[in-house]
Amino acid sequence: MTNRLLDRQASLAEYMTSAAAIFGDNRDTSLTHDLRGIDPGLLRVEAYFSYAKRIEKITAVLPKTFELMGAGQARIVREFVETCPPTSISRLENARQFCAFLSARRMCEIFDAPYICDVAACELACAEVDADDDLGLHVGSKDEHDAAPRGIRRCPTVVLLSCAHDIRPIFEAGTGQVVPAKRETRLVVALPPGTDRPQVFEVPAAVSDLLAALDDWTDPLLLDVAPPLAKLLADLVARGLVEVRG
Repeated sequence: MTNRLLDRQASLAEYMTSAAAIFGDNRDTSLTHDLRGIDPGLLRVEAYFSYAKRIEKITAVLPKTFELMGAGQARIVREFVETCPPTSISRLENARQFCAFLSARRMCEIFDAPYICDVAACELACAEVDADDDLGLHVGSKDEHDAAPRGIRRCPTVVLLSCAHDIRPIFEAGTGQVVPAKRETRLVVALPPGTDRPQVFEVPAAVSDLLAALDDWTDPLLLDVAPPLAKLLADLVARGLVEVRG
């Protein structure tokens, strides 16, 4: 009896996230077997509302990305729903799923906006650095209470991006105002001290590589802290990109 109930619950969950339930397709036959006795009309209403809420969460994180999809949005969203069932109710997790879907399908190659995957990654990064702990971004680390007396590291809320296009104008002027130049661009997304909104900076490759290397607490004595590097680190600390302990 328990196994039968679990099987029915699994079938129900699978059906409720299927294109058949959400979009009203008639290809599904599970209602005549595992879900016998349940009103299919009510299931489809509930499935559509759950789907609409999920897409609303994703759009809230990725508004510019959805705007760039234009007339192809309905087709892309349907393909996403068919291939990526929800795994979490978190808006960030669902947005991550959508970004991964865009990247895996190489959607940047079929849109008039080939920079769409870069824009999606940047929007997701902005949401992550501005997230509260209850949305899944914990700013601490596993070695937060490590015995090492001193060190420096990249601030855990900083996100590093390597983009194929310079998408900063999209975030400054809007999606319809500019066409980003195609060039390798290293970006840092952060929430500097004294600001209430995520900021997007372009940095030289050397600075991006340095921030990437400071993924964990590092004794500054192990670095070649010549005067130029010391000045750079001080500037990164002042901008809230690097933190110091001890």
